[in-house]
Amino acid sequence: MIGKYILSGRIQAITAIILSALISFLLPPFAFLISGSVVGLLTLRKGIFYTLHALVISGLILQIFFIFLGISLYINSIYILIIWLPILFLSTILRFSEDQGTLILFAGLITTISVIIFYSTIGDVSVWWQERLDLVFEQSLAPEQLDEYRLALTSASGFINAMIFAGFMMNMIMSVLFARWWQSRLFNLGGFRKEFYRLRTPTIMLPVFIIILVLALTVNDPWQDMFKDILIVSVFMYLIQGISLAHRTVDKLKLSVGWLVFLYCLLMLTPQMGLIIACFGIVDVFSNWISKNQDSEKES
Repeated sequence: MIGKYILSGRIQAITAIILSALISFLLPPFAFLISGSVVGLLTLRKGIFYTLHALVISGLILQIFFIFLGISLYINSIYILIIWLPILFLSTILRFSEDQGTLILFAGLITTISVIIFYSTIGDVSVWWQERLDLVFEQSLAPEQLDEYRLALTSASGFINAMIFAGFMMNMIMSVLFARWWQSRLFNLGGFRKEFYRLRTPTIMLPVFIIILVLALTVNDPWQDMFKDILIVSVFMYLIQGISLAHRTVDKLKLSVGWLVFLYCLLMLTPQMGLIIACFGIVDVFSNWISKNQDSEKES
């Protein structure tokens, strides 16, 4: 019902975009899923120009609303630059390619460019994060707890940036995939499932992944940290591939859905499981590439 309302007209689309943005202010961890999926659904169904027009009007209305309430316009700018525009772009990629692997490739490309820009602008990213989180801890924690948290922060500071950018990429991908599933439920029942089972991260990523791995192990600071962050982002790309493989395998072997529930529970409880699934994703892409080459050799 909600999806059909959103797609029923331009005014309804603008209303949905504004309301989803306002609701996501109250639920920041789900901002991409709430606001991004609406933008994604509109783009996948109506196209980029229709959605862009609705976003411009929605952005202006939100600006006026914020001015009236005396809220900083910075918040609206964040939505436009971090949520709306990337989702609009990635949804357009999926709309034309009809290939979720291509979606993942471009999401990874956006994130990688963002990482490079961030390092080029900030310099020593670990120190930058440590200084800012230090300020947060000083304002929110008792003095006797500061040393303990600072010690934990020092050991984790090298991974904070990578996990934030990987989370940014995963939010983009999951929002567009949710929008695709939503579109499938409305107009092509079962279509998302078939497309997700066909998901293959482009094989061009394999040599790029190896090059990034070598650079992350060999180059000197400060660029080593940057390549390590890009490497972690690449691993998360293959995590989606591994999850697709798991769904395909369960369906092919006619196994219980409980296996997938168990898998997702492991992912939430043991982060190391994500690396294992990503490795399976890499093997899946590599084996698919080998089988394609063998088939082409037989035909020739």
